[in-house]
Amino acid sequence: MKKMIKVLCSLLSLPVLTVTGFAQCSDAGVCQVGNFFNEEEKKISFSLSYKNGYSGKDDDVTFNSFQFNSEYRIFSGSSVSLVIPYNFQSGPGGYVNGLGDIIVSWNLELFSDETASISSSLGLKLATGDENKDSKLPQIYQPGLGSNDVIFTIDYSYDNFSIGTGYQLAGGRNNKEGLKLKRGDDLLVRTSYAFPFNEFIVTPLLLLIKRLSKSSVLNLNSTTESFVEVDKSDQLQLNLLAKVQYFLNEDFSILAEAAIPFLKREVNIDGLKRAYSLSLGLQTTLN
Repeated sequence: MKKMIKVLCSLLSLPVLTVTGFAQCSDAGVCQVGNFFNEEEKKISFSLSYKNGYSGKDDDVTFNSFQFNSEYRIFSGSSVSLVIPYNFQSGPGGYVNGLGDIIVSWNLELFSDETASISSSLGLKLATGDENKDSKLPQIYQPGLGSNDVIFTIDYSYDNFSIGTGYQLAGGRNNKEGLKLKRGDDLLVRTSYAFPFNEFIVTPLLLLIKRLSKSSVLNLNSTTESFVEVDKSDQLQLNLLAKVQYFLNEDFSILAEAAIPFLKREVNIDGLKRAYSLSLGLQTTLN
């Protein structure tokens, strides 16, 4: 029991590292596809996690989310994955909650030997979250982004080292009243190294995300419908993300994440920027 209490305290304290900056994988979805580690002998995995974040003083919005993840191995080297978030946003403007944008993906191992592997994923971020859940409030309060996006990733792993890239094709303009946001596409480059310590696996990741074009929104100064680009909405992001997994036994593990930004975006028109973020969850894998 004492050992369990120490483990939980350690995992809960880890995400406090994110308070000093803007962690940004609370992204549009590309960070959550690919690079899966479901053990070959396991048929299916489930996880339920709680996430908390804060936008920063400019918007002063707090985010809470419960997220369900699952991965099902169809056959050797191939699996399908599902991410379902339910989001809560609160701030000076009010309180909004609702189902977020669901992500489904197909993951395929392209090559594998005793030490190295190449895998790829093709995913869809579905506009299941309502971008007009409270139409009087800005995008940052809404549970969804309002676009159907296509996501592609490819990862190379050698022993405990992994490097990969991803691309998120933004699915067009949303229907947010007074905004009608159209995001640019996102390019992701990530690298990681897993350090196993007895029952723990600690995995630091470097995540670089480049918005390839500026976002555009409704021009409120025009008498006809027209759109204007948002300055600095295509800035580069670079984050250090740390994942910790503690194995309770061969079927259950505790998951925690923390992120420290090296480069941060100044503009938060899509509501994705966080002054801090933390996550704690439980995962189970079954034959």
